[in-house]
Amino acid sequence: MIAVNGCKKDSSSSSSTGLDNKDIVNAIFQAGMSWNTQTKALKSTIPINIPVDNTVSGPQGGNIHVIGSITGSMTLDDHTSAVLSGIMILGLTETINAYAFKSNGQTYTMNGAPYISLTGTFTLLPGGTMFGTASSMQIGGGVRVTGPAYDQTINFNITININSSGTGGDVSGTIGGVSINYKF
Repeated sequence: MIAVNGCKKDSSSSSSTGLDNKDIVNAIFQAGMSWNTQTKALKSTIPINIPVDNTVSGPQGGNIHVIGSITGSMTLDDHTSAVLSGIMILGLTETINAYAFKSNGQTYTMNGAPYISLTGTFTLLPGGTMFGTASSMQIGGGVRVTGPAYDQTINFNITININSSGTGGDVSGTIGGVSINYKF
């Protein structure tokens, strides 16, 4: 559990360490969105059924192994094969293995406790490369983070409303029992 001083204030970092929870969320989100590199080559796939098995290396060592699938369907223009609309359902599990990263100049290591679960719904806009406003990802589970004077298991229950490009969005929920609400 992360100790937080003050009341009615959203906090993304622990006041007793240099760990910024936004750095943890960003690493988990980026690994979870690694499937997105595969969908850019979609031409006429109806229905969508993409198996996911990616390993994302940590900037300081370790990795996050992402497995699961993307399912759904797309509507194509019969004459041009252009994507008119679509919906994709995300179901992923991230197994985090000694993923090392920097937060506020300090190196921390993250391991799954036991893993992170990602689910989501993505609506495709015409053209198939942008997401609609109903697109979101839910992240739940736990990680154990160790670093300078820090050794905590942190539980997640967050929702990310994805921006149209799929590169970030609005984050809300709780991390380690602390309310969060920010954009990235």
